[in-house]
Amino acid sequence: MTSGSAARAGADAPPEPLTRKTPVYRLCAGLAWLTSKLFFRLRVEGLEHLPEGGCLLAANHQSFLDIPFLGGTVPRHVAFVARDTLAHTRWLAYVMRECGAVLVKRGARDRRALRAIVAQLEAGDCVAIFPEGTRTPDGRVHGFQAGALHAARRAGVPVVPVGIRGSFEAWPRQQRLPRPHRVRLRFGPPVDVREDSGREAVEGLRATVAELAGVELAPDDAAEQPWRQAADASPGPSSTPSGNPGGS
Repeated sequence: MTSGSAARAGADAPPEPLTRKTPVYRLCAGLAWLTSKLFFRLRVEGLEHLPEGGCLLAANHQSFLDIPFLGGTVPRHVAFVARDTLAHTRWLAYVMRECGAVLVKRGARDRRALRAIVAQLEAGDCVAIFPEGTRTPDGRVHGFQAGALHAARRAGVPVVPVGIRGSFEAWPRQQRLPRPHRVRLRFGPPVDVREDSGREAVEGLRATVAELAGVELAPDDAAEQPWRQAADASPGPSSTPSGNPGGS
């Protein structure tokens, strides 16, 4: 390998996985838990389904509140997959780095991010991902991207489906600020995707997440493309390009 190739390979290599709770992570998780109980009367079911070792949490994406709700609820360290434009300020970039977030690039198939997710899972961490790639516009569960299952299959870890309900009513994407509303998180039994991570498995996971959340499935593919294209074109921080693993 030439020096130039080695330099490029080093630049493309994912950072060392952060799998422990830093002081910043503990502070953010504590504040999130307190806020979720005081203002959103958060109810959590199924935490006993979380396995030991690496696992991928796949949840529907209802609002900006989903990340703090999950982070404040799961007793383990959770590495969230998020769009890199979220780290647009120095302080937010610092918080995300200290919390071990995996950032995906908007507008391209981010193979480096996929390798980072796999490395995080292989290190025994819990990784949370939103396979819809962006917040729902209507509370329903829209089409899942396949990257999440590919990452779990490559790492040889199970996928834990998570249904979120009430977060959309608390903070829909058309609303500037959240409002108090009861929210529920339900964790389902782990799903083994080592044998099948194709489209049928993706749709099965989407149906399971929708059932756990108690919300409707939206029509997939062509029927949902207009709103997804509008979301990807907007400056909001939740859209993720099709083909990426999925992110907030």
